[in-house]
Amino acid sequence: MNLGVGHFTHSMHIARPSRHFLGNYGHLFFSVFYFFPLYRSWNIHTRAEIAYEVIAYVVFALIYCKALKSPSSKVLPFIIIMVLTCILATQFTPGTSTLFGYIAYFIGFCFLGFARWLMFALLVLSISVVTVLFISVDNWAYFLGPALVVSLGLFSFGYVEYKDRIHSNETRQSKEQIQQLAKIAERERIARDIHDLLGHSLSSISLKSELAGKFIAAGLLDKAETEAQEVAELARIALSEVREAVSGMQQLGLTAQLDVMASRLRDKGVEVQKTIDCGPLSAEKESCFCFVAKEAVTNVIKHSDARQMKISLHEQNNFHQLSFEDDGQIGKVIWGNGLHGIKSRIEELGGNLSVTTSGGYKLVAQLPQ
Repeated sequence: MNLGVGHFTHSMHIARPSRHFLGNYGHLFFSVFYFFPLYRSWNIHTRAEIAYEVIAYVVFALIYCKALKSPSSKVLPFIIIMVLTCILATQFTPGTSTLFGYIAYFIGFCFLGFARWLMFALLVLSISVVTVLFISVDNWAYFLGPALVVSLGLFSFGYVEYKDRIHSNETRQSKEQIQQLAKIAERERIARDIHDLLGHSLSSISLKSELAGKFIAAGLLDKAETEAQEVAELARIALSEVREAVSGMQQLGLTAQLDVMASRLRDKGVEVQKTIDCGPLSAEKESCFCFVAKEAVTNVIKHSDARQMKISLHEQNNFHQLSFEDDGQIGKVIWGNGLHGIKSRIEELGGNLSVTTSGGYKLVAQLPQ
């Protein structure tokens, strides 16, 4: 950083690109008070002195505007130049008491911690020295008082502006982080929904396509045509469900979904016993149980040699419980994306999921009432 002050400053600019011209530079209008002493004592100044005072003001204003557009870490040289300009101009006009305040504003905004107060103390010292050197004793109060009051006021405004800018930046960053997390969560939701939806639908389509092929080979064209029509219907349903998952719409009701699952199990030759004894569920819980049902049935169709399946939805110990139990013989449960996905859904709603394979495959999902 410039002049070794990197640890005592930050990188923000005072001028904001989002502000219009007057928002960034309009406060310079009050610097016209610099010319009031000149106006009141015009007759006693030579042309050279007047020119000198005007040139000093123009230099100060140009440096000030340049500093406004610079990072705070690079403002110190501009502050030094402005202080020297004010010191030199005070030899000819006490109007510089107004300009010192603008320097104090930079100090309040640009510097951090102890450096901020040290710089302000040095500015006050400069004002005091200038008062002693160039202002008559009778006019000390008229120069020193306004200079210190204006400097302290604008120093405070600069500090408040810094704190407000920090708060605004933190708020903006928090909003950006929230939006980013929301996007990530939405992508994960869509990926999980599509996996859960298509995993079952494509398994059913594959099964029915194989059946259609077998019926054709056996000369049972009517049955093959029926299976082909069901494949087309399944494909349409899958497409609709994918669209619903992407748009966040609700799926089939849970009862209807269980009926569809039972029908597809029967198509595979699995005898299904379905029991539903449960009060109304929220849409969120129904959606969650629908994905559980699809994953459970998909696993049976893909991996199990079961011939019987019990599907139960009931209330137990202040929980809504959905269970799937078959007589298939399988080994160790492999927790892939599907099981992890429904486990995550269940736990997000405060429930739990268990999968066992002793005496057949059993999946139990519970959600609190």
